[in-house]
Amino acid sequence: MDNKKLDVLRTNINLLDDKILDLLKERAEIVTEIGEQKKSHIGVVDYEREQKVLDRILQSTKAKYSKDSIVRIWREIFQASTKLQEKDKSIIDVKRSINLINTYKGGKSSISGKDNIIKLSSNESSYGPSPKVLEKINLQETLSNSHRYPNIDGAKLRDKLASIHNLNANQIVLGCGSDETLLFTALAFCQDGDEIIHARHGFEMYSIITKIVGATSKLVKEDENFKVTVTSILDQVTPSTKIIYLANPNNPTGTYLTRNQIIDLLDKLPKNIILVLDGAYAEYVIKEDYDSGFSLAGQFENVIITRTFSKAYGLAGIRLGWCYSSKEVASVLNKVKGPFNTQSLSQEMAIIALDDKEYLNKVIKSNHETKSWFESELEKIKIKTLPSEGNFSFVEIANEEANKISAHLANSGIIVRQLDSYGLANYLRITIGTKEEMEATINSLKDL
Repeated sequence: MDNKKLDVLRTNINLLDDKILDLLKERAEIVTEIGEQKKSHIGVVDYEREQKVLDRILQSTKAKYSKDSIVRIWREIFQASTKLQEKDKSIIDVKRSINLINTYKGGKSSISGKDNIIKLSSNESSYGPSPKVLEKINLQETLSNSHRYPNIDGAKLRDKLASIHNLNANQIVLGCGSDETLLFTALAFCQDGDEIIHARHGFEMYSIITKIVGATSKLVKEDENFKVTVTSILDQVTPSTKIIYLANPNNPTGTYLTRNQIIDLLDKLPKNIILVLDGAYAEYVIKEDYDSGFSLAGQFENVIITRTFSKAYGLAGIRLGWCYSSKEVASVLNKVKGPFNTQSLSQEMAIIALDDKEYLNKVIKSNHETKSWFESELEKIKIKTLPSEGNFSFVEIANEEANKISAHLANSGIIVRQLDSYGLANYLRITIGTKEEMEATINSLKDL
């Protein structure tokens, strides 16, 4: 290209820039006027309106810029508009997607005026950790070294996990709960304008994590039994998709995909999209067609399997989880992970728990037996449960009486999880506790 032609093109760019500036000035004047109208009765920021604007622009744009570039440009415009409308306020700039987050609220843990409650709201193990954890942990020795940082990569625990599950220790990444490993994935592979796919009725942290990184949630439609399918997942895939979060089994519905279905999904999925198999409840599943997914990390480079010590191992309070992936992905996740994100005491307790296979099997067996008994008793009193795996029952309440039943149980000192925040107002999730706790729950329900 000759210099004369280049000069002409640059002049044209300058003219277009001037037009853009004039339009931005005109937009700013209108935005300021809108702000004046809002002052008396409406909040400054209307995120629903902004999303509609973005959707309209993305559908109608003919520009050659990528979708994520368009999104970033308009989010900057939205941010600038907010500042104009809040010019009289002292505000701290916050990433816009953060303001869209509804803070996660876990299951209730107390009832005002009641002691000795039965907590069946958070899917913890009512059996507690292996007794050997309490017997063998050298608390004095561990705490005497508390002025030292923990092992930076948790090598001893990773070696133990690798040995038990026949994995490569170098492909294991530890987290402060499996939640943190889910966050690592989004931080490493997503940015503003990207998309993350997850179930419509799934773990609330998926949506929160999506907003933290500035991505957009694409919700998978479920069938009448709250199951997602390979087809329904693939239907949500676009060029902007970066991650699929798939809890298997799902929380709170307890549904799952078989090993063959997951392989089918991976075969059809673009290789640049990460499939995260969240196996928080994997230990509880005894279905022959189920697979925890570890072998898939050897077959597919775009798979991450997450696990936790919070459920079957009864160690929710120590906040420890982990994930397994290909060497390439694990290397990336380790760049995101904080250097000392898991505690020395937590690591030691987890190692002891892993050695007590007998206790783990006992807990799982008791869970299945008690769950089967509990759901048969619910059936006798005309309360419907949907098929689910895990350490909880997914309960359907007719006539929009979930609030009433939850309140009745609370009056008996029993806490269950209402699912309004999941968009499931007519359902309850009831953690399977000890046989005595579930008997108390049934007796309370019979009094309705």
